[in-house]
Amino acid sequence: MEKIKTKDYNNGLETKDSLSKVKAIDVAGNDILVSSGIVTNSGGGCRRYLSNNRLRYNKWYRIASAPSGVNPNSVLLNIGNQYVNKAASAQLFYIFADGYSDNQCVIQLASGGKCISKMRILYKASTTEGPIIEVLARADGENSYFFAYSCGIGFTFQDPVEVNETPDSGYSVKEFAF
Repeated sequence: MEKIKTKDYNNGLETKDSLSKVKAIDVAGNDILVSSGIVTNSGGGCRRYLSNNRLRYNKWYRIASAPSGVNPNSVLLNIGNQYVNKAASAQLFYIFADGYSDNQCVIQLASGGKCISKMRILYKASTTEGPIIEVLARADGENSYFFAYSCGIGFTFQDPVEVNETPDSGYSVKEFAF
């Protein structure tokens, strides 16, 4: 087995705390080591949070919205329920939405059980109001949910807010079942 020093692996870049640094490329194309927070908070960024309120079985919740239907709004989203009334489970999705086409999609990429049974995208042709993402909770009883997202364009996530089963008027709706 060949041992490689971190300094050699990272093209001679040194760091005292290599576990908290990640290799990146600056605007000039140079290899650099930066804090992982810089990468996760740039552009599309990443975030993980636990819902402040427990989500109830068979209720709809608004989890994200975008500022405009003109833009391509997309994200990779991982949703999981904490073991409270149902064993922990998680689902991974790719989501795309805009307000001017019929291309809205939610694709389930992986599933370790099911914590949501449906997702819907509300959208309309507007430069000032963008698509909205809502989910239907599937875990029995009331459970805390984790949300983690990355590679996002446009969507802003929020703590889940319960909404009516009937979507807001004025929007077109695409619903996806899992």
